[in-house]
Amino acid sequence: MQDPDDDAGHAGKVALISGGGAADDGAGNGRAAAILLARAGAKVLVVDGGVRLQAPEPESQEH
Repeated sequence: MQDPDDDAGHAGKVALISGGGAADDGAGNGRAAAILLARAGAKVLVVDGGVRLQAPEPESQEH
């Protein structure tokens, strides 16, 4: 692990990570990069386009 003073110039910077999701409980490259940048002091925004939202079930019209 890095020394807290060794931020590699990332402290106070903003990092945008695309593809930060991972299948199951794994840690893909995007997630790993986000974790390392956050530990180095960067503010991190993680986005993953692979997320699917399920539409709500239609309400029954039966009375």
